[in-house]
Amino acid sequence: MAMTWRQGIRLLLLGAALLAAQPAPARAAPDPFEAVNRRIHGFNQGVQARLLGPLVEIYHATTTPEARRGLANALANLNEPVTAASGLAAGQAGLAWNAATRFGINSTLGLGGVEDRAAALGYPRRPFGVADALCAWRVPSGPFLVLPLLGPSTLRDAGAQFATTAALAQALGPDIVLAWGTGDALVGYAGIHHALARLEAESLDAYAVLRSAYRQRRAATCPQDRPAEAEDEEAAEPR
Repeated sequence: MAMTWRQGIRLLLLGAALLAAQPAPARAAPDPFEAVNRRIHGFNQGVQARLLGPLVEIYHATTTPEARRGLANALANLNEPVTAASGLAAGQAGLAWNAATRFGINSTLGLGGVEDRAAALGYPRRPFGVADALCAWRVPSGPFLVLPLLGPSTLRDAGAQFATTAALAQALGPDIVLAWGTGDALVGYAGIHHALARLEAESLDAYAVLRSAYRQRRAATCPQDRPAEAEDEEAAEPR
């Protein structure tokens, strides 16, 4: 749940790397739900401008960089068991061991994950979720989607995200999972708020740029998604 939420938000940061890119109407990869996606994207933009943006400004004004980094580390540490389980499901024992070891070290020596002691000991963070396990099983990505509040995804990734959330809610309780996911999402958004604002201001078609960025990122982590990403490379051209 939380890991996928955080990943989904961080994917938007890739769009900021394409600030100088503009969409080309031709030769874009299929987007059968584009009309609905664009409406949801517009809704998300409104939420960002009217709610999330002001919240982020308050968060930055009332916390120190060290406190923000510690909170981000602690939330990331909570995701390590999900990473371990997903790694095992994908047959990647080394990744699962790395995540389990990180969780043990950071939960103790790292003061509940506030400090990333595991990285200094040779266990770097390697995000991996249920969606990545499905990719390892060669489950097709399905069509591109934009989720309310959560942003860009695909049918496969969204299904994995909601399945993870449901499983965690069953195990931990819905109140805990809601608080965890909300905090994780807000902290993640705080890290990309200004870059995303620049993207919205400077791009002729922010939706197309974010779609391309999402597909490129997923193609980098899920090789079977590369055909769709290659077709969509034409969705952004230099000015």
